Amino acid sequence: MYSMKYLVMYFLLGIPASIVAQVAKPAQQFILKGSLSGTHVDSVFFHYASDTGKYVWGAKPVLNNEFTINGSISDPTKAVISFKTNGEVRSDRTYWEIKKEVYLEPGKLTLKGDPSNISALTLTGSKTQLEFDELNRQTADIHEAMNQVGHEFDQYLKEKNKEKIAESHAKYQNCEDKEKDIDYKFFLAHPNSYLTANKILSYIEVMGIDSIKQVYNNYNAEIKATHLGEKLAAEIKKIDKGAGTPGNIASTFTANDIDGKYLSLGDFRGKYLILDFWASWCVPCRKGNPHMIVLYNRYKSKGLDIIGVSDDGTNAKAWKNAVVQDNIGIWHHVLGNPNDKRDDPNDLNKKYGIRTLPTKILVDPSGKIIGRFGDNLGGTDEDLDKILASIFNK
Repeated sequence: MYSMKYLVMYFLLGIPASIVAQVAKPAQQFILKGSLSGTHVDSVFFHYASDTGKYVWGAKPVLNNEFTINGSISDPTKAVISFKTNGEVRSDRTYWEIKKEVYLEPGKLTLKGDPSNISALTLTGSKTQLEFDELNRQTADIHEAMNQVGHEFDQYLKEKNKEKIAESHAKYQNCEDKEKDIDYKFFLAHPNSYLTANKILSYIEVMGIDSIKQVYNNYNAEIKATHLGEKLAAEIKKIDKGAGTPGNIASTFTANDIDGKYLSLGDFRGKYLILDFWASWCVPCRKGNPHMIVLYNRYKSKGLDIIGVSDDGTNAKAWKNAVVQDNIGIWHHVLGNPNDKRDDPNDLNKKYGIRTLPTKILVDPSGKIIGRFGDNLGGTDEDLDKILASIFNK
C-alpha cells in the first residue's frame, strides 16, 4: 500500500471560510502527569500533533517514577509514548515497537502503570481515550491473530515458501477486513469523535471513496474545521480530481520499456488499454498474472492492449525475471519510478494515485478512464472481466 502526503486546506468541499473561522478553537494547554510503578525507567519519549497539525517530538526525565509533559493543542490528538531504562541504547525499532498510543486532550491528564507492560498503562482525563480503549477491546483478538500471522509470514519468507506466503497474506487480509468492519461501524456511530477523524485517515487507501465521503459528510462543522477534517477533505478532493479516477483523462506519460524502447501513452489511442500496476514482490499480483494472460489472449485481436507498470524501481533485475517467469512479456512493461526518487513528478504510481497493488486502470480509445479495479476507488477483478466482456462481446 502507498501513503500520500496529506494537504492542509481551509476551503474544501464547500466549507465556507466563515464557518472555519467561527468554529476553529484557540490552542489550549494540556498537562500529562506520569505516575509509574514497578520497573524503573529514567526517560520518557513522546511525540504528538500540535494545534497546527505539526508533530512535536521530545523527551523528559523520569524522577522518582514521575514525569510531566505539557504542551499546546486545540483538539484531542494522538500521542505516542515510550520509555528508556538507565544505560539502554535506543533504536528506531525499539521506539516504534514498544510504545503506548494515547489520545491527549486539553486539561489535566494522568498516566499510570508499570512501563514494563506498556500496553497496560492507563490514561485518565481524556474522553477520546475512553473511546480508543473501548475500540481496542473490540479488536484485541484480531490484533493478536495478526501478530501470529506476521510471525508465520516472516518464517515462510525465510523458507521461500511461496504457497505459504500467499496463505499468510490471505489470512492477514481477512484480519484487516474484520478490523475495518469494526472500525467503520464505530465511525458511523461516532461521526463527531476525534478518534473517528484520526483513524479514518489511515483507511483512505483501503476503503471505498463513497464510504470515506459518508464519514466526512457526517462530520459537524467543528470536526470539519480541525486539521484532521481538513486533511480528509483534501484527500477526497484529490481523489475526485485525480488523473487515475474514472471519468477523467488518463495522465499522459512517456517511458523506456523493458527492452529500452520508447513508449508513449498517446501511442495507444484508438485501443482499449489496461494499465496494470504491480510488482515482482507482490504475491497477489503474481498470482493474478495467469488470468491476465487469458484476458489478453481473448481480446487482443479485438483491440485490447496492456501496459504493466512495475514498482520495482530499486530492483530492475527482479522485475525482468518476474516478467519472464510469469510469461507476461507478451504485452508492454515499464517501471513506474525507474529512478526510485521519492518526489519524482514522473512517478506513475503518484500520477495515478496508486495506493494498493495490484491495481488495474481501464482506459478507452479516447484516453478516458472508464474503470479502476483492485483498490478502494473502483471495482474488483470480476468487475473488470464483466466490463471487458460487455465491450468486446457485443
